[in-house]
Amino acid sequence: MGLSLSTCNRAMRASAIHSYLRAPGGRPMGRPGVRSYTTRQIGLCSSHIVDDGQSALMEEIKVVASERGKGAARLMYKHLIELVRARYPEVKKQSLITDPKLNRGFCVLGKQSLISLRVPSINVPTLISEVISNMKKRGDEYYEPIPLQPDDVRSIFLNRTVVDTLLPGGRIIQRGSLFKPLKSNLDILLKRDVVWRADRKGNPRALSLGAAPYRDTMGNRVFGINMFGEELSAVKSVFLAQLQSLPPLQDNVICLLFVNPSLSPQMWEFCVNEMGLEKGKQYWNDEIIIEDDILQNLWDGERNR
Repeated sequence: MGLSLSTCNRAMRASAIHSYLRAPGGRPMGRPGVRSYTTRQIGLCSSHIVDDGQSALMEEIKVVASERGKGAARLMYKHLIELVRARYPEVKKQSLITDPKLNRGFCVLGKQSLISLRVPSINVPTLISEVISNMKKRGDEYYEPIPLQPDDVRSIFLNRTVVDTLLPGGRIIQRGSLFKPLKSNLDILLKRDVVWRADRKGNPRALSLGAAPYRDTMGNRVFGINMFGEELSAVKSVFLAQLQSLPPLQDNVICLLFVNPSLSPQMWEFCVNEMGLEKGKQYWNDEIIIEDDILQNLWDGERNR
């Protein structure tokens, strides 16, 4: 289920009117007692029903810069929750990824860290080959990662040992979306343009999902990689394989690499000092994975801070 903020305009107009009535002077300049409100879209929010119909995946709320800090995101979230409750009464849980500061009274399943990098457009294959060669010369462990086919994905991600040892909070994460390791969820992910990589099929130590490069709102090409596992050498190998999967580039790419927080310092060292990549804009450092009752309101914690 996807929802645009345009569904929230009635509530937002009511809020605007209430603010206006409380404003000094009591009425606007112009025709006495008359004021018009124009409907316009100032943000987006969405939710998807996943986990065999049991969970609402609450995706990122986006608000245009001119309207931030005015309560729009809170209003959007509340409206979205109400809509989910009304249309899908069987949904019991909400799941999302958010900033650690919202960790107040919610069930936190796990944590991940962001490594933001700039990948140059020229000679990416040459760069990767040189890095692999240097790793081998130093005697570092290097694994030739393998692409995963649909049957491999189902076999690996439905394996209880893999779920318990590699997946943060027992969840598959792909571009900010959370999924329980269920066949129905894997069917959803396998329809997406995802690059699946592992260090090996049997007893993998590192798994990753790479999203096809996309344009962000600033016009940058972005390549997101969700990495699972805590074995550093295996994670390095799979990361390099994900970069090798990039199509020929005409401009620089911002790579958003999400890793287990325990590996963040070592991966920063590897990417910047060994690979020579530049740091990208670091929008955040850590994120937490939340699952809780659909009746909970994330903003209640904010009011009580």
